[in-house]
Amino acid sequence: MPDRTDRRGPQPRGREAAVQLARRHFLAGKRIEMKDIADELGVSRMTLNRWVGSRDRLLGEVNWSLARPTLELARKKAGGSGVEAVARTLQHFIAAVLAAPFMQTFLRREGEIALRILTTRSSDTQANFIAHVRALLEEELPGIDVGMPLDDLAYLLVRIAESFCYVDLITGDTPDASKVGPAVRLLLSGARR
Repeated sequence: MPDRTDRRGPQPRGREAAVQLARRHFLAGKRIEMKDIADELGVSRMTLNRWVGSRDRLLGEVNWSLARPTLELARKKAGGSGVEAVARTLQHFIAAVLAAPFMQTFLRREGEIALRILTTRSSDTQANFIAHVRALLEEELPGIDVGMPLDDLAYLLVRIAESFCYVDLITGDTPDASKVGPAVRLLLSGARR
C-alpha cells in the first residue's frame, strides 16, 4: 500500500491558511476576492470573515506580511547608523515597493482601496509601519529630541515615505524613492541627542 503521508509537514489551517492563500494570489497579481479564497479553502464566506475579518483587513495583513521582511532587508542594505541608516532604510524600502510588480498591479488596479489599506487605520499596515520606524529610530538615534514625541516623528517619517511612493495616486506626479532619503535627512538634521 502506498504511503499517503504528506511529506510537507502539517498544513496551515483556518486563518493562517487563508492569509497564505491570499498572499499567493496577491504575489501572482490576482485580485483578492473573498469568495474565491473561501471556495479554494472549502469554507463559507462567513467562516472566512470570522477568520480574517474584512477584505481590507486581509489585504492589510498580506501587505504587512510582505512589508516587514522588505523593511528588514532594506535596513541591512542601508548599512551604517544614525540618521543615514534611517534615511537609507526608508529610501530602500520605498524603492523595493515601487519595483515590486505585484504592488504596481495592486496600486494600478485598486488605487483608492490600496491607499485606504496602506495609509489609514482600515488595516494595521500603517500602524505596523509606524511602529517599525519608531523602533528603528530608538535603535539608531537613542535619546533623539526633535521637539515632538517619538511616535509623532515616526508617523511623520512614514507619511514622507508614503508621499513619494503613492504620489501618482495623490497628485498625478511620478513616484520617486530617491526623494525619500533627502527628505528624511532634512527632517532629522535638527535632531538633538
